[in-house]
Amino acid sequence: MKSSCLSKILAGASLVALSTVTCVSASAQTTGFLSHYFDVATSIATSASGYGGAGSTGGAGDELVRLINPTHNSTQQLGTICAMIYVFDDIEEMQTCCGCPVTPDGLRTLSVINNLTPNFGVNHANLNAGVIDIIGSNPNLSSKSNSSYPAQIGKIGLGQGGLYWACDPSGAFGSSSVPAAPEPGLVGYISPTEGNVPVPATATLIKSVSVDEFSQALPDGAHIAELQNLCLLLIQNGSGAGACTCGSGDSIAK
Repeated sequence: MKSSCLSKILAGASLVALSTVTCVSASAQTTGFLSHYFDVATSIATSASGYGGAGSTGGAGDELVRLINPTHNSTQQLGTICAMIYVFDDIEEMQTCCGCPVTPDGLRTLSVINNLTPNFGVNHANLNAGVIDIIGSNPNLSSKSNSSYPAQIGKIGLGQGGLYWACDPSGAFGSSSVPAAPEPGLVGYISPTEGNVPVPATATLIKSVSVDEFSQALPDGAHIAELQNLCLLLIQNGSGAGACTCGSGDSIAK
């Protein structure tokens, strides 16, 4: 509890509960736009920007991203929210994107190495480290039939209006797509793994593992639009490259 909140409570107590003091932690105030770094290998090899390699400390293994939808805000498919995921290397080049459904009180688990970065989109880039941006959005692509979509678009299922809903991270793939807009609710966590001694090292390489909450960043309209435009370019290249995958978790709310 923050000291400012505690001081309000103490002050309120001296007023014999004339009013109710409500304190909300910063982490509870979700913005619908999440961001964090990833670093899976700079203790072994350099990143695109040149950090890391032999003799360095840094990322030393896979990281897990866990996404939770603690709300029931969406009406399109029983409260399911879309995690629109955009993955950059550390020289600001978007490499993959995907739209992943997260059901109310569901847990979606993704591996950085196996789900978010293996399918390079631009120049088979170095993805040892970079940035993950996530927009928590209502489902934004609908169809009267259970259509086939590019790999970046995550299908949900039958929902409001007798339509089949999906998560389009480009916001512009289909004629019925609408741009993704940040909706408060989605929260995310990542578990960085760090090597604390330079590699190569002895067999007793020290590692630290933490669990960090994604930063709830203030949405910026220009940046939100840019994320979706860059993702659309990855979809339109038609090769299948540039698609992340959604790991494990329910896609349809029970």
